Amino acid sequence: MKLHYLKNFIRHYLTATLIDVLHSPFVFDLYQTAIKKQKNISKFNPIENCRSKLLNNQQIVSYYDLGAGSNLLSTETKKVVKQLAKAHLKPARIAQIIHQIILKHKYKNVIELGTSLGITASYIASAIKENYPFNETNFTTIEGIHDVRNVALKQFEELELSKYVNAVEGDFNEKLDEVLSNYKNLDVFFVDGNHTYEATMEYFNKALPKAHNDSIFIFDDIYWSPGMTKAWEEIKQNNNVYQTVDLFFIGLVFFRAEQNRQHFKLRVF
Repeated sequence: MKLHYLKNFIRHYLTATLIDVLHSPFVFDLYQTAIKKQKNISKFNPIENCRSKLLNNQQIVSYYDLGAGSNLLSTETKKVVKQLAKAHLKPARIAQIIHQIILKHKYKNVIELGTSLGITASYIASAIKENYPFNETNFTTIEGIHDVRNVALKQFEELELSKYVNAVEGDFNEKLDEVLSNYKNLDVFFVDGNHTYEATMEYFNKALPKAHNDSIFIFDDIYWSPGMTKAWEEIKQNNNVYQTVDLFFIGLVFFRAEQNRQHFKLRVF
């Protein structure tokens, strides 16, 4: 797995499109306004302060491995929050890209699979909050582990984002259909959990009927394993997908039928 990740990182670095030869106006604008490192990031300080606290949090929580590699016999273990934070929190740079995309396109109907400790969800909710009052939005994030969800809820409360986040507890396979039924259409679908080929394709196919021309689907860790990379390549070839942007750490999927079918690789670091 580590070899797969490393090989693809090197390949990505060597083959990524340089921004000065990028010929897609849509992707060029996306890069300039959302992917390129922004100058004014002080507004993210409250969220990053929460991250710092989590990285030093000595609280012990009950934890189950519900993602790739888990099985029905997975047993409860005890974890220190700071260990989970170190292992699972999305880098600030990636979370800020997601925030900027949502802010730029004024997205307000969002589903996240994998709340974890709530940092990326806070970036998403804060972007929505900049554009809308809470009663005009629909952001649902799903987390399978009770204690982990409770930690995330504390982050939302501290950041005054609780009204913007519907934090659902439960297994993705059991909850996703129910959550999707509450959406007429879906602006953003962010998959950040259960990194297997089968699960990723299942989630993609379930959410796809809710996508519209301006939707974006975001997939985390597309090079985490051969299975995840297989899923990413298959999603790129779906007839409903017109553009993708591979940032290595995440993959962006667009459905803009007015544009040519194109797939891009861009560097973020």
